[in-house]
Amino acid sequence: MFLNLHSHYDLEPAGGRVITNIIMSCKGQEEGVLLANYSGKWVSAGIHPWYIDELNYSLQFHAMVEFAGKEAVKMIGECGLDRLRGPSLDLQQRVFEDQIHLAEKLKKPVIIHCVKCFSELLMVKKKLNPTVPLVVHGFNNKADVARELIRHNFYLSFGAALLLDGSNAQKVLSLIPENRIFLETDDRDVPVERIYEKAALLKNVSVNQLKEIIFANYQSLGNKF
Repeated sequence: MFLNLHSHYDLEPAGGRVITNIIMSCKGQEEGVLLANYSGKWVSAGIHPWYIDELNYSLQFHAMVEFAGKEAVKMIGECGLDRLRGPSLDLQQRVFEDQIHLAEKLKKPVIIHCVKCFSELLMVKKKLNPTVPLVVHGFNNKADVARELIRHNFYLSFGAALLLDGSNAQKVLSLIPENRIFLETDDRDVPVERIYEKAALLKNVSVNQLKEIIFANYQSLGNKF
């Protein structure tokens, strides 16, 4: 099975599954409509740091709580920290921590957006010491950052950056233990199969072996197929 861990498009790969990301608004994007649109689908739901509603955050988080417990919601997020865009980091951290607490209550893994805030991310991890799995999505950073995240039990999800020769993602993937990786398309209009093919080449395994590895990693998150 091809598993696309994180996508902003509701396009399932042939013979596989996609976890489609939903960015929660203060209105909850009308829960009934969401459930109808994603009936039988797998989704992640979260308050992205770019889209924190500073004036109506309590309503936004309430909508998040109401929706996050649904069976279709396999992961909480994407949520996290972004130094380049969004409200103050203090507010971003508060919203991020709220969602980690929610994930702990629901026993669901968290998919994380992190831009130039890896030291802050590690501080939140140490502060809250969550038991649910944490996955940094779209990883395309340096090897020392990857090693530090792995040392603190994060999973890393790699996307279209693997297709770019010389990218950090390409350089780092071979260093990451197989039981800590996922693959995704994020907001890119690229078949996840292409990313699997490139990742298999970089890891020196077959595509079928890689599919089995990713399947086992997803099971390790505590989610059920």
